Amino acid sequence: MNNIYYMKLLDNTIFRLALFTSIYIIVLILFSPFIDHLFSTLEEDKKIKENNFQILIEIILHVIVLSISWFYLNKYLKGFLEHIFSVKIKAHTSTAIDFIAAVALIGLQKNLIDKINYVTIEHPFRISDIQIF
Repeated sequence: MNNIYYMKLLDNTIFRLALFTSIYIIVLILFSPFIDHLFSTLEEDKKIKENNFQILIEIILHVIVLSISWFYLNKYLKGFLEHIFSVKIKAHTSTAIDFIAAVALIGLQKNLIDKINYVTIEHPFRISDIQIF
């Protein structure tokens, strides 16, 4: 009897979205600080007087590490959840989970967000910063 109720519950799209998104968010809250701490803070960069181009390179590297991490995390976590719950994650559920998890992963990167704000708002690139010759 419980197994039938369990399967009906997992057939409910809203429940599946809530369950899988919650699991992804919990994993990302635990995993994201490791990525964020691989990179220096904006204050540390200011102390050693890094210029905008050096900060931009760190931003690009941070995004590359996030992309690679996201690829593997998504690939293996999705497979793990499908195996544990004996369900196939369908396209709509997958899209919603991917969107929410990507926003959460980026939102938890404080060092990246601070640096992006710095080079775009507080201290933007100027034409005089770009010297071709």
